[in-house]
Amino acid sequence: MKEDKQLVTLQELNSLIGDLGKRYPHQIDNFFPLRFWFLITVAFIYAFNLLLTPGEIASRLAVEPIEIARLTKYVYFRGWFIIVITVIASYTYLNDWYFNIVIFCMFMIASMNFIFDFFTVYYVQIGTPTNLLTAIIMVRLSVVLVIFVGIRNLSRIPEKKDRMNILLPFRKKF
Repeated sequence: MKEDKQLVTLQELNSLIGDLGKRYPHQIDNFFPLRFWFLITVAFIYAFNLLLTPGEIASRLAVEPIEIARLTKYVYFRGWFIIVITVIASYTYLNDWYFNIVIFCMFMIASMNFIFDFFTVYYVQIGTPTNLLTAIIMVRLSVVLVIFVGIRNLSRIPEKKDRMNILLPFRKKF
């Protein structure tokens, strides 16, 4: 019979797996804080615009008074919804509180809202697109893309002290 010989010693195994889960400076996504600030800025500008001018936005989207009244309520609710989601996402990002689950939910909500709005809110304007509609659609697509990139780079998120540092890409590497 063959002797049971250890293939890998305990010391070799520890040296192989000892560094798993550790972050190294070259593995950190230095642009994560910039993308986070972009998302926060766009979300608050969009939300405050929805909250402060819901009637104007609704009148640009619809012609009938009943539809304008419905859209005014919807736009106002959407503004508060965006603020609440943004505050929750900021809290989880800064405090390491289930951020991976929250950013995935944000991606799902943002993409579903975009698809829903495309076919229910913008349906009148799609026939005759304007520069403003094109800009809004492009900004919303870029937000969904930035959230997706954030999901892909979750394993490379910066340390807590560097999460708000927008100058992180310019930090000198040692």
